[in-house]
Amino acid sequence: MANPPFSVEFHHDPKNKFKFKQDVADDVWLPKVAVEGWIIFSHDRKFHTLLSERSAVKQYEAACFYLPGAQDTTWDKARHFMRWVGGIESRIESTKKPFIFDLTPKGIFTPISLV
Repeated sequence: MANPPFSVEFHHDPKNKFKFKQDVADDVWLPKVAVEGWIIFSHDRKFHTLLSERSAVKQYEAACFYLPGAQDTTWDKARHFMRWVGGIESRIESTKKPFIFDLTPKGIFTPISLV
């Protein structure tokens, strides 16, 4: 069984320390997980377009990636993620926070402006 060098937390998972509800607003959970240093992965590509979410990303120096494939099966999401993980890791190591990258199904990373 694969044992990745990271853990996966869902903001609404009752086992994580925050115990957020599924419908909690993004501007509530974003600051809390960013302060923890969690890397944020989302299919929701709106954090940079809404003032409160963009402000939270900037103020709490979040590292975010917009992932494609919201309608894909869990298996396909995992397979794609494993293809992209090297690029994700290199951007985490080389890019000053805060940042958001949009990732395409072909593995192209596009930085999103937070201005």
